[in-house]
Parts: sequence; C-alpha cells; structure tokens
Amino acid sequence: MKKQLALALFGCLAFQAVAQLDITAPANFQIRNQKFGDLLRPEDANSKDGTRIVLYPGQPWKCMTWQTTLATGRQYHLKNLFTSKTFAAKDQAVQQIPYAAEAKQRQAWEITKLADGLFKITDPQTGQALTATGTGGDVRMVLAPWKDQPEQKWQVNPAPEKLTM
Repeated sequence: MKKQLALALFGCLAFQAVAQLDITAPANFQIRNQKFGDLLRPEDANSKDGTRIVLYPGQPWKCMTWQTTLATGRQYHLKNLFTSKTFAAKDQAVQQIPYAAEAKQRQAWEITKLADGLFKITDPQTGQALTATGTGGDVRMVLAPWKDQPEQKWQVNPAPEKLTM
C-alpha cells in the first residue's frame, strides 16, 4: 500500500516500481506511447492469433491492460487481461500470440527506464525497440532499431481499479 501511494504521489510511471523493486507477483499496467498519447492493445480487441497490436485512445478496458510478470533481470512477460495473450514480432510487425503455459517458452520484453522517466521496451532476441508507426487512427506496432524517438518511448501507468470489457 505504501509503495502504491508513493508511486502515485510522484507522477507514477509505474514501471519505476518494476524497475526498482523485486516484484514477484503480477501487476497490471496500461502502456501509453509518448508520441501518439494512446494505449497499446490488440486491434479491435480481437483475441485471434496474428491480430496486430495497435494504439487506441485510453479507456478503462481490459483489452488495454497488461499483466506484467518478472521473467528475469529487466525482462518481463506481458499478458493482455482481455485476450489472455501476449505479443511478438513477425517480420518486424508486432502481433498477438498465445501466452505459453511455461514461462521459459513465453515472449519476454526488456523494460528499460530512460533518463526522462519514460521507458523503452525491446525484444531481447533482436535488441530492437517497440515502435509506434503510422498516422491518425492507423498506428501499428513494429520493431525498429533504437533511435531515442518519441514513437519508441512508453509511459507505463497502473491500470484503473475498475476495468470493463
């Protein structure tokens, strides 16, 4: 409780909690892109494998909320609360995939706190960064080399207490 209150008081980029504390229990977050200001989610809240991961204006929805579980070091497993799936890159396009039952078979993402308080999310296999690309309502996620650009920076906030859908 004290940890949650302290994070809220300091503007709470909740992954600061993940980056600074040894969290063994899962925690729920919404992940917002710095450039576009929208949240990460499966397109149309579709649970089908291969569904693109996109950005959408923030709502207190399960499809925009990710459960994080520590994998190792700064690597985390991300599981969507609505679809119970994760995401990975296929030919650099980021799409929804099953959340494997065994932790060692799951996609892990490295979460690194940046000097500006935001985060970069990289695929440990390729070292490439989760990047938002596109315009208007058609923003997609891809993996791209890190260039320290707003489309590659992420704000991570605690999930709202009450989620719908």
